[in-house]
Amino acid sequence: MTTFVSSIVVATLTVSVFAQSAPTIDSLYRKVQGFGIGLPQEKVYLHLDNTCYFVGDTIWYKGYVTRSGKGTLTDMSKILYVELLTPDGFLVERQQLEMPNGTANGAFVLTDSLYAGYYELRAYTRWMLNFGQYEHPHAQWSEDAFYNKEMAKDFFRDYEKLYSRVFPVYDKPKETGHYTKDMTLRPLRRYFKAQKGKPELELKFYPEGGNLIAGTDCNVALELNTEEGEHLENVEIDILDPQGRKITKTRTGNRGRCTFLLNNVGTQEEYKAVFQYKGYDYEVKLPEVEEEGIALQVRQDTLLRIELQRSEGLTDFPEGLALQVMAQGVPQTLQHIDFGDKRKTNVTIPLNELRTGVNQITVFDGKGQIYADRLCFVNRHDYDYARIDIHGIEPQYEPFVPVTLNLKLQDIQDTATSVSLAVRDRATEEQTYDNGTMLTEMMLASEIKGFVENPGYYFEADDSMHRRDLDLLLMVQGWRRYEWKEMAGIEAFSLRFLPEKSQTIEGQVNHTYSLYKDNDFGEKAWITSLMRKDAHDNQKEEVKPIDFYTTEICASKFKGKTLQDLYAPSISKMKKEVHVIASFLQGESTLELMQKTQQSTFYMVTPKFYEDCVLNLMASDAKDPVRDATKKQRKGFMDETEYPDFYVKLNHFYPNFPKPYTFYQDKEYETNYPDSLYTVSGVFNGRKLPTVTIRNKRNGLRRFNNSKPTIIIDAYKAFNLITDHGLNGGKHDWRTFSQQIAFSFTNDMGQDRRYSIKEWFDGIPLKMNPNENIRNDQDFNSREDYAIASSNKSGILLPDKYEEPEHDEKSPTPIGSNFSISKQKLKKYRLLRYLDKLYIYTDYAPREQGSWKYAQDNQPEVIIDYRLFPNDGYQRTYRDRHYVLRGYAVCEDFYSPDYSRKPLPDTKDYRRTLLWIPEVKFDEKGEATVRLFNNSKQTVISVEAEGITGKGIPVVWQSNKTYGAKELNKP
Repeated sequence: MTTFVSSIVVATLTVSVFAQSAPTIDSLYRKVQGFGIGLPQEKVYLHLDNTCYFVGDTIWYKGYVTRSGKGTLTDMSKILYVELLTPDGFLVERQQLEMPNGTANGAFVLTDSLYAGYYELRAYTRWMLNFGQYEHPHAQWSEDAFYNKEMAKDFFRDYEKLYSRVFPVYDKPKETGHYTKDMTLRPLRRYFKAQKGKPELELKFYPEGGNLIAGTDCNVALELNTEEGEHLENVEIDILDPQGRKITKTRTGNRGRCTFLLNNVGTQEEYKAVFQYKGYDYEVKLPEVEEEGIALQVRQDTLLRIELQRSEGLTDFPEGLALQVMAQGVPQTLQHIDFGDKRKTNVTIPLNELRTGVNQITVFDGKGQIYADRLCFVNRHDYDYARIDIHGIEPQYEPFVPVTLNLKLQDIQDTATSVSLAVRDRATEEQTYDNGTMLTEMMLASEIKGFVENPGYYFEADDSMHRRDLDLLLMVQGWRRYEWKEMAGIEAFSLRFLPEKSQTIEGQVNHTYSLYKDNDFGEKAWITSLMRKDAHDNQKEEVKPIDFYTTEICASKFKGKTLQDLYAPSISKMKKEVHVIASFLQGESTLELMQKTQQSTFYMVTPKFYEDCVLNLMASDAKDPVRDATKKQRKGFMDETEYPDFYVKLNHFYPNFPKPYTFYQDKEYETNYPDSLYTVSGVFNGRKLPTVTIRNKRNGLRRFNNSKPTIIIDAYKAFNLITDHGLNGGKHDWRTFSQQIAFSFTNDMGQDRRYSIKEWFDGIPLKMNPNENIRNDQDFNSREDYAIASSNKSGILLPDKYEEPEHDEKSPTPIGSNFSISKQKLKKYRLLRYLDKLYIYTDYAPREQGSWKYAQDNQPEVIIDYRLFPNDGYQRTYRDRHYVLRGYAVCEDFYSPDYSRKPLPDTKDYRRTLLWIPEVKFDEKGEATVRLFNNSKQTVISVEAEGITGKGIPVVWQSNKTYGAKELNKP
């Protein structure tokens, strides 16, 4: 065995671009320019093989990653991460893809254990996580669940804008090849009745330039939606002054948006909007008026015309004033502004000085103060063509006949063009609102906040209506991908990650701590010192046990302490550096790396590996760490009950939280929607989508249905996950395992109170102490917890009299009366060695954190079902950290059958995706011929090619519609 010593350490970097001398307009401009060129951002787009899927299908995808500034495929990151998330927001699988040239392809299998609904693909590079960071909302008590505050901070770090694609997944066909689009969602216990009374609406205002400025004429955009996010069109809104006089009116248009003009905005005046909806009156205040500032209005024809108007009291700009236009993170032009003795001035910029796409206008002074900013879309018509032609498509194909397609690039000199191709059975496609393309994503959606439903609408025509609607979109969803103050050095920018060139691991070493002494098997299953005393009338105090696997506050001598507090009353920081030894094993190959920590952290470049690789990780403070590691591997290495010398953990950078769906992301597409570009033939009925639009304190419970667990995870993998999150001290403890598992997946549920956690053993719910009243299982929100009963000569028993939980007759819960388990079997549930899977059930959906549905006594509980290995099986477990790491995902080739020889009469072929080619190979003439065979029915095919040229121009060709940027903003 060869030992390699690696001393690569990358710490958190802080980019400080503050100048030693006082900043000037020109120096700020140069800093922004240097930042944009030197630290370009990356953006991702995923091209999928189909528009919808069924349980049991495979999702084939191709990932494209571009870099800002150039717009070409990235030459920075070499690894792409793609995640599949459930409709509720739980992670199904994460794939790591090798990306040598800015593209990568992969596939996800929708296994039968999954349920129908709207799933999400999320994709990012590690470099992308440097931008748009913020702290995910959480309750203060949840930070106490972590080993230290730093680990809590890492867990709650979230990201503003990662690529997302949402698509429907339908029930597995009951009859092979009969694709009825039924969607049966995961069974939930809590249900809600329809809301009655006055609807809750959201009316938001967006002053052009950012603020209402006193003494100026301000243009204001607004958006009116229901509480769920549905756009409300054709609603008339009156704008009133503080005296209640109507000063203007407007009417919502496309997607519930419109604008109105406030002339000569009054100082310290409160404006309000009033309107009616469904017979109810509504009144909403406008944003507060700023006494000083600059109002901005943008218009565009053959020039970009910007009108600036200052407030009356803002007369002097000693450091100067300027207007900068930036696109793709790089400044395009700088215009110095001089009002003179006037309050208004105009700036005009030729469009040929700007880039096609979203441009960011910023008005600032020499101190770096921003007075106004705004996004606008500019089109120079340099994206006017599809970049590819496809010929040979017939109106209809007979069963099993050959299909030949001829592809030709329009620019044969651009040999770096990368294109993926999907050929589908059009009858089984489905249109969704999340129907973006490479063009709409790179030019529009990736540059603004939130979800853009049906973005192709803004590209389908060039007229005043579409230009107006696009401008409104940028006013109401104008998130700033590029933070000007960070780029200019006015605010510090923290760079946590470098572009990944190879696979690495990073982590930290901490002190471990001794757990509270475990009880002996055969004793009562309680920690005897954690007892509460209950005094009854005319009786002595009665000592009762406290549920040890929750964080309930103890009411005895440990008052105010939780079990976690008893574990670690004082956790000190590492006082000296140690050596970390990492052993990688794959097949017959073994590699060891050793590294001395720096500030208790380590960073290692790993050997390149695909699929699964075993990693053993330990730390040593011995003078001869190699000898010490060898000694430890001989004694106690495979004993999980032994204490490790140190708490070693990997630091994961993956996002922990899903984004909530907007109203249109998981809504069935309406073909009569004004933006509809085409109607897909063969859209099936039969959707089973229970509508939850209501709020009510308590509505009811369905019978428990265990047919579709929320999560199924390997027990050892779950232990590694919670340990790396910082939810334990590096050692498995069955007493707190359930609490840690529940928190890892559902965290605090967005509530300031804790929630109920229940444990099952192989599908059997554990019941309360038989000496106490047996709870009704329908009481979903009871604060009582399940516990193990006291022992007798038979061993640890469940109560022999209890009510069987209600269940779905089609999927009965395996329960038997007089169920008992021996001490030996009970011990197996306490050790990772014998635990196979964890089945987790909960009504909680992370996408809906903070929802009214979880308020009061509706807060969901979490059920964790421990499953042993069948047939008395077991696995190896270890004292020190032991992982099965996922390396680069290996994607098999898409199977396309050959029917050149006539198939047998009973041959059936139900393919919906007829062909998927992640990388089309073009010859020196820029041509490619693609051959395939039809399925076993008469078929109208749908052909879609997407990609990007070597010059960074998106490639989009669709047989049902083809468009380019030539439709946008043509003067």
